[in-house]
Amino acid sequence: MRADVTLDFAPGVRMEFLAGGVLQYHVDVGGTDQMVELVYRVEGDVLHTENPAAPHSMQVRIEHGVGDVLLLDFAGAQAMLVREVPLTPRD
Repeated sequence: MRADVTLDFAPGVRMEFLAGGVLQYHVDVGGTDQMVELVYRVEGDVLHTENPAAPHSMQVRIEHGVGDVLLLDFAGAQAMLVREVPLTPRD
């Protein structure tokens, strides 16, 4: 939906939280979907992510906002993600 400029989120960033603690982080790079597969867990109101392919981990405070908004708080800088609803075929 939107993110503070300081976070440098590219337009169209998507996060898919899958079963088994898998988080697929999608970024549009020149019209091509680039995906990084992360491992995640939630403890209380903190989302922990790790990148098994590179030595990188992160923790961010999360909050479920109004509707299907997920608020990520990176020590003051915030990003708001909206749940994607699958499109239903038209008859």
